[in-house]
Amino acid sequence: MRLLCVLNGGADHPSSRLRVLQHVELLKERGVEPDVFVAKGTRAVDLVDLAGRARRADLVLVQKKLFARWKLPLLLGPSPVLFDLDDAVFAVSPDERERFGEERAARRAESRRRRLASVLRRSRGVLAGNRFLADYARRFASDVTVLPTGVDLAPFPDEAIRRARQARRERASGMRIVWVGSRPSLRYLEALAEPLRRVTQGDPTVRFVQVCNAFADLPGVNAETIAWSREAETAALLDGDIGVMPLDESPFSQGKCGFKILMYYAAGLPVVCSPVGANRDLVVHGETGLFAASAEEWAAGLGRLLADPALCAAMGDRGRALLRERYEARLIGARLADRIASLATVAPAR
Repeated sequence: MRLLCVLNGGADHPSSRLRVLQHVELLKERGVEPDVFVAKGTRAVDLVDLAGRARRADLVLVQKKLFARWKLPLLLGPSPVLFDLDDAVFAVSPDERERFGEERAARRAESRRRRLASVLRRSRGVLAGNRFLADYARRFASDVTVLPTGVDLAPFPDEAIRRARQARRERASGMRIVWVGSRPSLRYLEALAEPLRRVTQGDPTVRFVQVCNAFADLPGVNAETIAWSREAETAALLDGDIGVMPLDESPFSQGKCGFKILMYYAAGLPVVCSPVGANRDLVVHGETGLFAASAEEWAAGLGRLLADPALCAAMGDRGRALLRERYEARLIGARLADRIASLATVAPAR
């Protein structure tokens, strides 16, 4: 079958890469012919090209791209649509509020809500990255499936995990608490400033490692910064001991799909995270990681793991096993392929 994938960005766009592009080869194995269209341009020739491709497709997979309501029938044609939602695009983000101010940010979010409602109503099926997003999508669509973001374990083979743990046992420096993310997520690290000061001042050999394209200034914290690249991220995770994911309770944060946690699992790391949104579904408290909702709980959770490397390894192993069982990329890709096949089967004759 012919599948048109309409993406918000190319291979360097995290959602496009992780939700669609990493599954292209598996889809081909399952008899799907993916045609990828990056819908960033607004030139008339690009829109005509999109409309033509949509009319030749048996199914159109739209990854979070929002079109004006009047454009939907013109650009996507009569083919059934499968819409993929992995962010709370209906909510104002803290970064947006900071850049545009409260009033303009609210107007922008309202515009997105209208366009999102239109494409959800137009869609034959919807994929949501977590339960919070699925609940929102069900306001406008009846056929909604939760599909987590899958993690490719190829960069983290078992032997690499064993070597990394042996290297950590033998190194002279202390343990590393790792956070990976992007610039808009740096604000979440403010909640960790005091707990990190406590644990790094209690043991000056401990380091807090940020892997990002920008960095938070955390005075009094023994910190290390690593410019993000896929290779640097993999190396930093393998060199780490604990992964962290702080969040607040805002609707925007509840839309986060917990990919950081799955990356920590892939590297065999235990997790300390806020009990918010998808984090509650991904972490088994006391088994694969620890929840922390206050500065005291963050300091206590980090301190407990820093004092017990054997517990870190045991939790990391259980997290890695959970990832293999539920969230490994080929498992998620197979579920995506099944969903595509089911929608194509019920599509009207063309």
